[in-house]
Amino acid sequence: MITIISGSSRPGSNTLRVAKAIKRIIEEKTGLKSAVIDFAPYDIPFYNGQDLQPAQLSPFQQEVSSAMSHASLIFLLSPEYNWFPSAEMINLIHRFGTPSFKNCWEDKVFATCGVSTGRGGRMPAVQMSYVVNKLLNVMNLHSVVSPKMFESQFTTKALDESGQSLGNAEFDKGLEQYIDYNLTLWKKIHPEVKG
Repeated sequence: MITIISGSSRPGSNTLRVAKAIKRIIEEKTGLKSAVIDFAPYDIPFYNGQDLQPAQLSPFQQEVSSAMSHASLIFLLSPEYNWFPSAEMINLIHRFGTPSFKNCWEDKVFATCGVSTGRGGRMPAVQMSYVVNKLLNVMNLHSVVSPKMFESQFTTKALDESGQSLGNAEFDKGLEQYIDYNLTLWKKIHPEVKG
């Protein structure tokens, strides 16, 4: 299973456009189904709040936990806010990065993507890859953070609200290369995958 996490809680966000585009391209290229997690109903308590209890998750928290634990390829997308990933995405990594949610992180390929309406996106992709690598190290897990990242620049000029291309050939090529690379890496690590 493939999970695409759209790490912006803004309804109809640009990050969701990219998530929908990734889903569309994966399904067109492989016929494989993927799940998009939209952060619009985000309710994960921040780090100074209550701990997450696996047996007492909200519907949104359960959706995230289930989608991550059942996936072996996870795309992590975040908008760029002042050169950082979204607080919601960083909080997700912190709150689910515990032994109680080990199955969300074990035996997976993680691919990161930063989203911007201008010339940006690099820092969220780099920072998410760094912190997920650190989490895997500390928890002694057998997963891989892909070296192939994507910077979704000028997103509103490249994708419409449903994730369809607006005809920017350079953007489309870069996005397809990012997806192709990560599908190939995933299949090398999980040779049982068909598609």
